[in-house]
Amino acid sequence: MQALLWWLIPLGATVLAVLFVMLRSRPAKPTTAEDSMQRLRRMQEAMERPMPSNTRVIPPDDKRADA
Repeated sequence: MQALLWWLIPLGATVLAVLFVMLRSRPAKPTTAEDSMQRLRRMQEAMERPMPSNTRVIPPDDKRADA
């Protein structure tokens, strides 16, 4: 009987893990037209912004010697 109780612990953990994975892998809710248009507008605004320069900026409190 004690062995059965010990086997219920991993069995219960497995069932909980399967339920968790099933809940996490559900398909996302369909987006509304308003949400989709807002996301498109935000993406277009981000695409219009200039790219940051490739230069490295060292903060003034950095005490390293770059020699």
